[in-house]
Amino acid sequence: MQSNQRKALALLLAGSLALLSACGSNDANGSNGTGSASASGGTASASSASASSASAGASTGEKTKLVFWNTSYPTIDENDKTKKKEDFYIYKAIARYEAANPNVEIVIQDIPDGTNAMTKFQTAGIANNGPDVTNLWSGNYTMDLKSFIQPLNDYLKPSDIDAMTGWNAVTENFADKGTIYGVPDGSDGTIGILYNKKLFAAAGLDPEQSPPATYDDFVAMLQKLKDSGVTPIGSEQDGDFVYFLDYWFAQTVGTAGINDIVNGKMNFNNPKLLQVMQGYVELYKNGFVTNDQPQTQFYNRKVALIFGGYGYLNDARAALGDDLGMMKIPDFNAEVLVKNGGIGGTGADFVVSKSSKHPEEAVKFILFLVSKEEQVARFKDGYGKLLNLKNVDPGEFTNDPYVVKQQEWAGESSTIFWPDNIYPSELSDYISSMNELVVKQQLDVRDFLVKLDQKRDEINKQR
Repeated sequence: MQSNQRKALALLLAGSLALLSACGSNDANGSNGTGSASASGGTASASSASASSASAGASTGEKTKLVFWNTSYPTIDENDKTKKKEDFYIYKAIARYEAANPNVEIVIQDIPDGTNAMTKFQTAGIANNGPDVTNLWSGNYTMDLKSFIQPLNDYLKPSDIDAMTGWNAVTENFADKGTIYGVPDGSDGTIGILYNKKLFAAAGLDPEQSPPATYDDFVAMLQKLKDSGVTPIGSEQDGDFVYFLDYWFAQTVGTAGINDIVNGKMNFNNPKLLQVMQGYVELYKNGFVTNDQPQTQFYNRKVALIFGGYGYLNDARAALGDDLGMMKIPDFNAEVLVKNGGIGGTGADFVVSKSSKHPEEAVKFILFLVSKEEQVARFKDGYGKLLNLKNVDPGEFTNDPYVVKQQEWAGESSTIFWPDNIYPSELSDYISSMNELVVKQQLDVRDFLVKLDQKRDEINKQR
C-alpha cells in the first residue's frame, strides 16, 4: 500500500468519529453519491443499479435486497469508454448469483477505493446505514473500523475457512483463531526480486541454479554485479521498506513478534533488528543501490534488480521479455524464524456492515465471489489478484511460469502477511519517512529504531 494513501487515511479516520457523528442523511442504499472504481482510476459518478433484472418475477414473495459498495472491481474501461457495464466481470458475476438465487437482488454502487471508501464506510456506520457488503483494505485498516463491522464467526463453516488462506489478515490480533471481521479477498502474491538475466549472466551469476540463501550470499552477488559495471539494486526513495526491509524484520521476529512490537511488548530497538539494520545500511554504503526512478531504470536495463511481485510482472515482461527473472529475497541469516518466504498475501477483504439486516445472505454472496469458480473467472477477465485458495492448480487458469510461481509462493506458509498492514497506519507512514533518512545516511540505525519505539508508544497512548 502506498505511503501517501496511508497518510491520508490515517488523518481522515482519526478525525472522522468526532466530526461525522451527526452525519445520518444517507438512505439505506447509501444514495448520496458514489464513485466509479476502475483499474486506471475512474471518474466519480452518483449511480446505483441492479446487476440484473432478468430474475424479476421469477420467485414468489419479496426479494432480499443487498447493497454492495464496490471499491475494487473495474466498471469503466479507460481504453474503451463504450464498454457496457454488463460486460464487466462484476456485473456478470452478480447476474450469475441472481440467476441462482432468484429471491435476491444485488444493488451495486461504485465507490472509489482507498481513503474515500474507508471514510464513507465509517460515516455510514455512525449513521447505522452502511451497505450490506463492501471491500476494504485488510489488517489494521479493517480493524480500525470493526465497531461498524459484523463479526462473521457464526456465519462461516469450518469448510469455508479451511478452503482459503489469509484469515489472519481479517482476524482479531491477526491470530490463527479469534473474532473474524472479514473474508479474505484474493492474494497480492509474494514480494520477491525481479532481475535482469542478461546482466546477471554478464557478471557470471545464475540465480536459477545458485540463488543467494543469506545476507552474505546476497552481498557477494551484489558485489559481482557492481564489479561488472552495473548498478545492482534500484530502490524507492524510502529504501523499499515495505517490500524489502520489512521482510527481514518480519522473518527475524515472526508475525507474533510484529504484533508484540505493535503492542509494546517488544521493541524495534533490539539486538536482532539492530543487526538487520546494520546489514541493510551497508548495502548503501557499498554503493549497491540507486534510489533514482528504480522501475524506469530497471525496465531500461540500467539496474540489475528491483523488489516487486505479481503486480509488476506485466510491465517487467514487456520491458525485458525473456531476460526477466524472478527469485525470493534471501533470508537475513540462518537464525531467522521464517525461512525462504516473503511478504504479501491478502491485502483486502469483504466485510458485512453491522447495520445489515441480512448478514447471513450477505456472507453467502461474499462466499460466492471468493469461490474457486469466481476467482478463476475474474483472473481470466484481467482482475489484478491471484487466488487465495488452498490446493489450487495454477495451470487451471494460467500458463505463465512466473504467475504460476507467484501463485505457489502465495500459498506457502512462509509468506508473511503485510507487516505495514499490521502496524497502525500512522506508524507505517512514519517508518517509511524515517527510513528515507537512513538510506541517505542522515540518521543512525540505532537512532532510527529508538524513534520507531517512541512513535509506537506515542500512538498507543492515544488509543
